[in-house]
Amino acid sequence: SSDDEMKVVCYFISWGINREGHAKFTAEDIDPFLCTHIIYAFAGLDSKDLIIKPGDENVDVNKGTFQSVVEVKKKNPKLKVLLAIGGWVESEGDKYSRMVGDSDKRKNFVKSAVEFLKKYKFDGLDLDWEYPACWQADCDKSEKSDKENFSKLLKELRKAFNKENPSLLLTAAVSAGKYVSNQAYQGEKMAEYLDFVNVMTYDYHNFNDGKTGHHAPFH
Repeated sequence: SSDDEMKVVCYFISWGINREGHAKFTAEDIDPFLCTHIIYAFAGLDSKDLIIKPGDENVDVNKGTFQSVVEVKKKNPKLKVLLAIGGWVESEGDKYSRMVGDSDKRKNFVKSAVEFLKKYKFDGLDLDWEYPACWQADCDKSEKSDKENFSKLLKELRKAFNKENPSLLLTAAVSAGKYVSNQAYQGEKMAEYLDFVNVMTYDYHNFNDGKTGHHAPFH
C-alpha cells in the first residue's frame, strides 16, 4: 500500500492458540481482508548472544504458527505480515540496553534479524522494546543513553533492510505517555528510519485497578 493509504495494523498474539473455548485464536481465525498489516507477537532477544530468537519455540516453530500466520497472505497477497520483537514481559532487565549500546552487538543483531525474517518469510520487523531508557516504564533505574543508541539501531536496521529486495519494513510500537516517550525516543530519527509507528494507546486501565475505567480512552 502507498504511504498515504490508511493502515489497519493488527497484532496476532502467539499464546492465543493455547487458550481454550471462545478465547482460542489461531491463524485460521484471521480475516485476511480485515487488516493491511498483521504483526506477530512476539519474538525475543537471546540474553546471552543478544540476537533475535523465537518467543516460544514450541508455538512459533514446532507447531508452525510462524508459517501459518505468514501463509494468510495466500488469501490476500496485498497483506503484509511483520514480526514484533519485545513486549512488556520480554523487556525486563538490561539485555536490550546492552545490545543497542555496543556497535558490534548491534551489528550482530541486525544480521540475525535479516536472516530470521527471511528464513520465516516475514515482511518486516516491529520493535516493541518497552522502553528505551525506561525499562518497563521505570525511568529512574534505566540507562539514559538508550535513547540515542536506539536511534543508532534504527539507522543500522534501515540500511540493512533497504538492501533486501523487496526491502523489509521497519516499524516500532511506542509509549503513548509523555513521561516515558520524552525520555525514550528521538522522534525526528524515528520519522527518518521507520516506515510507520504504532502508538500504544491502550492499557490505561486493567483488571488490577479495582474499579472500572476506560481501557483505551478516545478523549
